[in-house]
Amino acid sequence: MRTLIFTLLFLVMGGSYAQTTQPYQPDANGDGLINAEDMLSFLTVFNTQWGPDLRVPCDYQGTALETLMADLLNGDATMDSLYFAFSIYDSAEIFVPECPEPVTVYNLVERSGTILSFERVTFPDGRMTVTSGEEIDGHYVFFDVRHNPEFGVHSIEFGDAAIVAEAAPFFDGLWHYANDHIGLPLPSSWYLDNLGIHFPAYEGTLNQYGDFQFVPYWSTPASEDSGDAGEDGDSDQ
Repeated sequence: MRTLIFTLLFLVMGGSYAQTTQPYQPDANGDGLINAEDMLSFLTVFNTQWGPDLRVPCDYQGTALETLMADLLNGDATMDSLYFAFSIYDSAEIFVPECPEPVTVYNLVERSGTILSFERVTFPDGRMTVTSGEEIDGHYVFFDVRHNPEFGVHSIEFGDAAIVAEAAPFFDGLWHYANDHIGLPLPSSWYLDNLGIHFPAYEGTLNQYGDFQFVPYWSTPASEDSGDAGEDGDSDQ
């Protein structure tokens, strides 16, 4: 009996060592046969994790904005609507019929509205976007959140065709407010609070001409079940 107990203990210890060996070797005792003794080695690792735990790919704790963007892109939240408002100001030199020299004129454009339709799209190459696009007061408006998995970067872009249609030759013909190719963690200038989504636009868009506000309204499966969908999307989540 002592011999049997010692033999079983030896096999269990050997099996415990074998579970750390890659690749898996079913012939635990190395006798060239797969038999009952080899099964004792297998039983020592029964119902345990084999290899890395792929169920938890990331334990990063993001900011409120990072979490919202991830939830929207992964489909864990739905963008119900987005309120936008902006006030931009510019000057330009133009010729008028009655003057041989150019004169300076000024233009202030203020506009607001609510985008109501959003769609989550995953492209064949893995790129993900929550995209929108609709006419508001006769002009095309969109707000997109994007992720590129190849480079691990995020983008946010807003565009309003009314700026071009109603404000030429002002604002250099621009109609986008955007920033892209930003990886995690996002800079501190990217954040979400009760006033909405804040992020600086990169050079070449409309950031130098005035102020923009973007207030998202979103829902999650839990909030939909509770009947609170749409109330928590203004950064109170």
